This record gives sequence, structure tokens and C-alpha cells, in this order.
Amino acid sequence: MIDIGITGGESKIAGELVRLLINHPDASVKWVSSHSEHGKLARIHKGLTGECDLEFSEPQIDDVELIFNCDSYDSLLCDEALAANDQLRVIELSRSYSFVPGGGMYGLCEINRKFMVHDCYGYVLVPSAEAMAVLLALVPLAKNQLLKGDVDVTVNFYNCFNNNINIDSIKQEILTVTRALDDNFTGNVNIKEDSGASSRGLKAHVEVSAQADIDSVNDLFEKYYDDHSFTFVVNHEVEDADVTNTNKCLLNVASNEGRLHITSVIDALLKGSAGNAVHVMNLLFGLHEKAGLALKAQVF
Repeated sequence: MIDIGITGGESKIAGELVRLLINHPDASVKWVSSHSEHGKLARIHKGLTGECDLEFSEPQIDDVELIFNCDSYDSLLCDEALAANDQLRVIELSRSYSFVPGGGMYGLCEINRKFMVHDCYGYVLVPSAEAMAVLLALVPLAKNQLLKGDVDVTVNFYNCFNNNINIDSIKQEILTVTRALDDNFTGNVNIKEDSGASSRGLKAHVEVSAQADIDSVNDLFEKYYDDHSFTFVVNHEVEDADVTNTNKCLLNVASNEGRLHITSVIDALLKGSAGNAVHVMNLLFGLHEKAGLALKAQVF
């Protein structure tokens, strides 16, 4: 069993993590800390009623092998713990971080899965939900140097994280990863905000200049994601309800007047944060990557 601590326990992300981890066959949540809450977790995360008797407590760093950090106030605590214990691992989920701190790994499993399995990183930074939705639409193109010109994005920034959305930070995150995958890419990322109707679903519309015919691009996407467990290419329109309450991303690729239009949908609290963090944990500890993540879709 992996002994786990969670900071920022009052947050929605932490609540979702607890929900996943108490049902994970290889996880044991030892403590959940908070700077603002006390008593039973179920008092705040009401969906845990009858499933979890955990109470908010002080962090006990020496009692755990892994910390999910959901609170930027505890980043220094995690840094000090990592420096003192080279066996500890930290998965960073707070949305107030410097992008890819030195020595860390970017936790987009669809590009860094093999490194997390083999290199046993001590610090992994989980992507922002918005950047993840966009990057999953761009990775196969960037890997094959098919991105030319600007990338135009419309995304529904539904604020389920109780934080202000920093569009500039998200744009920089997307650009940094895309240029790391394709050092010939010199375009920009233009982001427009669209209102979201879902409390969890996140949909991104991504448009780029077409450098190949649509059949070739669809084949490229299907081959790239063929051996990935949570990202799927489909030939129909996608809606956020299709992925709500799952760790899946669905992608639909179409073309219009010489432009590729890729629609990406994820659950912002699962694939966009807590679910992806558990996926990272599974890779770091040599578990099956789908362990604890066989979730039922909400749509019917």
C-alpha cells in the first residue's frame, strides 16, 4: 500500500482525490490537512458521507511516501520534505506555481508516461485542466511538426477550482510544452473564453492551419493515442457530458476551409486534475495505470 498525505484538504480537488483514493486498491490515505477547516472531511465534502471517517489533521510528513499538494501555502513544506527524504514523492496540484520547477516532471502522461515509469521523479507537476484539454488536441501535430502559424483556442473556463483563471499563465504553459515538442513551432496561441454550462466538464475548440488532409490527420491521431488508456479519438461530435465523472479525454478532428478543428472534452476535476494525479501516482509506483480510475460516465 502507498501511504499518502493530502494538503489543501478543503479544496474540491482534494475532495475528489480522497473519493478516488479510498477506493484505490493500493492507496492508504494517512492524513488530510487544511489551514482553514477541522473536523470530519464529510462535513465539507458531503459526498464522502458514509464512505470516509477521516478528519482534517496536521501534516505528518514522516508517515507518508507520497504527498498530493493542493495548497500553494504548503509548497515550501513539500520542498523541505523532498530535500530531507529522497524517497518521498510530491504530486503538485495547486494552481499557484511556477511552471515546471527545476528538477520536476510535467505530469501530462500522454507525453511523459515512460519517463515517470522509469525515472522515478520525486516531483511531478500536474497540468492545468485548460492546458491539458488544449495540449491533447495539439500533441500528435506537434510531435510530427505539423503545426504552422497560430493556434486559435476557444475554451469554457468554468471556475470549479475557486481560483481566478490566469489566461496568460495557461497560454504560456501551452506554448512551453508545444515548443518543447516541436522546436520549429514559432506561432502563437490565441485564447478566447467561452462560458461553460457544466460544473465539471471542460470543452476546448482548437483551430490550426491544415498541413495534411483530414484522413491523414485522423490516422495520425488514432495511431498516437492507440496505446493510451484515457484519451480516445472519435468520429462524432463530443460533449462534456460524455466524459463527466471519468478520467477520459475525447477528441474529434474535423476540417473546414483548410483549417483543422479539433474539439477536446475532459472532466476538469478528474482528467483535468485529481484523476490525472492518480494516473501519475500509478505510473510512479509501478501500478497498472488504470488502477482506481475505472469510473462510470454520468451520461446515459
